[in-house]
Amino acid sequence: MTTLSAGSVDAARTTSDVLYVDLGARTFERVSEHVAQAELGGASLAIALLDAEIAGPIDPLSAENALVFAPGPFAATAVPAATKHAIATVSPLTERLTDGLSSSHWSGALRRLGLAGLVIRGAASEWIALAIDRESVRFLDATELLGASPAETTKRLRTQLGDPKWRVAAIGMAGENQVRFATIDNDGRQAGRGGAGAVMGSKRLKAIALLGQGDSSLPLADPERVQKIARDLRERSLGTATAKYRVLGTGANLRVLQRMGMLPTRNFAQASFEGAERVTPERAREAPEAYLERRGGCAHCPVQCEHMYVRRAGDGKSKGKAAASEYESVWAFGPNCGVDDLDAVLDAIARCDDYGLDTISAGGAIAFAMECAERGLIDTEAFGTPLRFGNGAVLGPAIDAIARGEGAGATLALGVRAAARKIGPQAEAFALHVKGLELPGYEPRALPTYALALAVCTRGACHNRAAAYDADLRDPGNVLSDEARARAVVEAEDTAIAWDALVLCKFTRGCFDDFWTEGAALWTAVTGVQLDGPSLRAQAQRTWRRKRSINARLGWTPAEDVLPDRLSEPVADGPFAGTRIDPQRLEQQRMIYEEVRAAL
Repeated sequence: MTTLSAGSVDAARTTSDVLYVDLGARTFERVSEHVAQAELGGASLAIALLDAEIAGPIDPLSAENALVFAPGPFAATAVPAATKHAIATVSPLTERLTDGLSSSHWSGALRRLGLAGLVIRGAASEWIALAIDRESVRFLDATELLGASPAETTKRLRTQLGDPKWRVAAIGMAGENQVRFATIDNDGRQAGRGGAGAVMGSKRLKAIALLGQGDSSLPLADPERVQKIARDLRERSLGTATAKYRVLGTGANLRVLQRMGMLPTRNFAQASFEGAERVTPERAREAPEAYLERRGGCAHCPVQCEHMYVRRAGDGKSKGKAAASEYESVWAFGPNCGVDDLDAVLDAIARCDDYGLDTISAGGAIAFAMECAERGLIDTEAFGTPLRFGNGAVLGPAIDAIARGEGAGATLALGVRAAARKIGPQAEAFALHVKGLELPGYEPRALPTYALALAVCTRGACHNRAAAYDADLRDPGNVLSDEARARAVVEAEDTAIAWDALVLCKFTRGCFDDFWTEGAALWTAVTGVQLDGPSLRAQAQRTWRRKRSINARLGWTPAEDVLPDRLSEPVADGPFAGTRIDPQRLEQQRMIYEEVRAAL
């Protein structure tokens, strides 16, 4: 690996500094941006910076697209569960805005470099990696890194750069091949629902290495106040509000949703899975002779929600790579594909990590392909073993083919919306997506407020940006009025935006008595800028308007705010059997939602 060009960077550390890097011209500029002073940080700033880059419809995989990173305002401080960053770009999967989150040491390094944002423009003529420290930006030849996993890329870049303290964000083979749902990995965390990794690959950018170590005493307006709030939040985050995440992780949701009849199964044909118990994290934990458990989590987070399992070999040592038993990933390859083989599910998750693939979209694509094969629309032997629900042996070959863009995998790599269009009109009826983004693992027909939130979400079918299912779970009788449902969606959206601007982990949401007031107070203590609860909410609403504005420039129309055809069919089983989404009722709710939004 050789250094192709380099230059100096102003080492001044101001929280309004944004580093612009043009990969095509191999130039960079550090600018103090007014918008960085006006925005909270994280997702709000990343979206504002992207807003300035997007004039109208673009090809997301062209050099016109920008890739924006922005650390949270509390990253690398004493605030727990807050060393995170946001990514914003135009999604190659949806052709609309996508904003993702990741966390851990890379986030802190970006903040320690004194950067509020990093904007990547253009595209390199050959594969490169960026190495950014306080003195320089270097453009490195990354040809030898092609095909390497993000973890291997990190290891090799650190060796090349001569210091293990370099923090690396990288893509795997899926990003190199521009799979539409490729992720960007850093520190074993992934961001990229919507394909930010494919955008990075289209720019021939294999990795971004940051050296932001050294002085960790970031400027704080009121250090004593920050320490007190951080100490209190840390204590709360070790209480009952986060117990399930500490004990089992998000995988604990699998048993709960199965019991409630809200577990989408076999490409949303059913709402419960007879093999659910065999793929729960409890199953692995209750068999310590078969599975070795490893705990982990993000930097500066006391919760440590990551529960990883790996199969033990005959000698008791690990066999293969450990994989996180997070709910969405286990659901995607387990119930959604009808697979009750825990080994096959964990192996599928580990492969996605190596390739840099979003597990929700990958599992959704394979479940879609299984139904296509069942209906005779594609070859049942497309991946060398029967492509059918329940066959765990097909997961590995299918993931390999998707990441490499080979055979039927090349079609699935486009995402289910584009794949269905390519296969034919019959396939579109069971392509489960909103705006091109595959559905996550909650049954919308049993959660009607959440269903509306999915339909109108600017990102598409995102449960994190559209977390309105709380309103349904508080009222399982689903007797909310249409107006109450619309208002609940707006509240959920605004709350999620505020969390993503401050970039606090949503798993700690139960640790706040009044998030709006307490979040604003934390912001004031860190920055010295006065902010109260109503002002924080107003900032979130402004960011929502910016999201909608970007999407409108990209071609969005209200006709896209709909749900998949399958959800208008009755639920086949469980306590919600017979329940369906009425498209006309959904449209009425959407219009009320727009009225509520317009009045803000």
